[in-house]
This record gives sequence, C-alpha cells and structure tokens, in this order.
Amino acid sequence: MSKSGVANGTSIEYYGSNRGAAPLISQIVQFNLKQLGINTNIHLFARAVQIDKEGTRGEPFDITSEGWIADYADPYDFLNVLLSGDSLHASNNNNVAYFNDPNFNKQMRAASLLSGAQRYTTYGNLDVKMMASNPPWAAWRNFNDRILLSKNIGCFTYNSTYSVDLAALCHK
Repeated sequence: MSKSGVANGTSIEYYGSNRGAAPLISQIVQFNLKQLGINTNIHLFARAVQIDKEGTRGEPFDITSEGWIADYADPYDFLNVLLSGDSLHASNNNNVAYFNDPNFNKQMRAASLLSGAQRYTTYGNLDVKMMASNPPWAAWRNFNDRILLSKNIGCFTYNSTYSVDLAALCHK
C-alpha cells in the first residue's frame, strides 16, 4: 500500500464497460481493492464510450480493465503501442496507462530497431525492468483456447496470435 502512493481510505475512479460480465468484474475489483483500504467508485459505460473516454488525455479515471489482442506477434505491438509516451495525444490513445517515462521511451525506440534474438531479449529485459521499477499495468489474464476437432479434420494450423487458420482446414 505504501508503494502505491494511494493513502488508506482514498477513493479512486474505475472505468468499466456495462456489457457482459464487465459489471461483475468491476464489482470484484472494487471488493478486492476495498480489502486494501482503497475505495473504488465504479463508472460503467457502453464499450465505445469507455474506449473513447479512456483514450482522452485528462479524463479523470485512475484504473480500468482493458484487453489487447496482438495485431501481429511482436513485442513492439505491446510495449511500444500500449506504453510509449511518444504516442500520447489529446485523444485516441492506446496508452491508457498514460505511461510516459523518457528513459523507457528511449529504450522502447532502441529495441524497435533491433531484429532477431537480440530484439526479443532486449524487449524481454525491458518488460522486466518496467514492471520492477514503475509498473504501468497489472496483467491479470491470458487467453487459453480449447479447440476440439473431429478425426475427419486435417490441415490444422494454429497460431498463438491469430488462433486457428480456418482457411487452411481440410477434410481428410
């Protein structure tokens, strides 16, 4: 609690979606933070409104729950796209943590110019340093697909970023 910078009994603003299980997730977050002495005011919006509000610099929220599915399988698509302060604007921000550390911005730019194993090692080390020194977010889940196929299906191709290549499936 002392490391968070949030005083016991403080209230924070949580932006969530009003669809599906999101309101229930918001209540779980609220309950869990209450156990730490943090009061949470929940604000639920239609998903498009939530994204618009979170992407607007200066919008008065403290935390939110967001998901990100990779556009392509590269660390740039997570670290640079979601956390580089170089890409912060007045609106339409993907960096909804509003993380803007000049030292880390420089390291992200440098890592983006690398290739091969050096690129992945550099990004991996950068991720560890960010999360150890100034974590901009808390990861809380990852997809876990279960794909059941009949014995008549062949040509199965799976990609961890894009899931099943339906166009490649064939009948045995």
